[in-house]
Amino acid sequence: MKIREIVDYIKLEHTVFDLPFVFSGAVLASQGHYNYVKLLLILLATTSARATAMSVNRIAGLKYDRYNPRKKEWILVSGRLSVRKAILFTVIFGSIFELSTLFLNRFVLLLSPIVLIMFVTDPLLKRITPWRHLYMGLTIGVGVLAGYLAIDPAFPSTLPLYLIFLASSLWIAGFDMIYTIPDVDTDKAFGLRTVMTDYGIRRGLILSDAIHAITFVFFLSLALYLRSIFYDLALIPILALIVYQHYIVKPDDPKSIRVSFQNSNTFIGIIFLAALILSVSFGSF
Repeated sequence: MKIREIVDYIKLEHTVFDLPFVFSGAVLASQGHYNYVKLLLILLATTSARATAMSVNRIAGLKYDRYNPRKKEWILVSGRLSVRKAILFTVIFGSIFELSTLFLNRFVLLLSPIVLIMFVTDPLLKRITPWRHLYMGLTIGVGVLAGYLAIDPAFPSTLPLYLIFLASSLWIAGFDMIYTIPDVDTDKAFGLRTVMTDYGIRRGLILSDAIHAITFVFFLSLALYLRSIFYDLALIPILALIVYQHYIVKPDDPKSIRVSFQNSNTFIGIIFLAALILSVSFGSF
């Protein structure tokens, strides 16, 4: 098996969605004084945790994915990767995550099983509730708190951190709703529940719009605490990208879903993190 296939199996590129927000927690805790070894460990922990979650998702959803035309070339569906090897990869990724937390600090190590439990239970909720999107957002949003605790192992009382946690959780939940549109027919056939299957695509898109509107309110509220021209300016492209991903969605065009999912969301986290680093480094204006 080629490295490229493993990277595709765990969708390594999707780490760009949560990694900037995990680092944002570390930035707030560091207050401009960075421990680069810990930042590398945070990178390793975040990447391995997402890889574990993605592998679990692939294994749990295999019996449904086999009947989904969009997923017929996935290596687990096509048989290029066996279930046994997929389970082995999951154990390896999970072990790397736990080892990373061990080298960060004891507090993070003690809390790390909670993260793995959330990742393992996340794909199962699709069988129970259409609001699994919110749980997925929460699961990844917890990384904001984890990034902070990796630097400062004590529960923070700083409100900006929780605003980032809420904003990132809702942002991910909102675009995950859009991402499920191409799978509506397959999900309905197997009784899998999403906002789109339970409420219809039109109303599902309205719900996604509303969630992203609330997301931006949290981003905007953070500006009151940062009081930084860097962050204020960053809100302009962030809002534009959030609006753009909804504007271009055409439910009957899978390409528009991919563009909405990848092109917009790839840059939101990066812009946010850059603005936060500048705000913390140079203070308010």
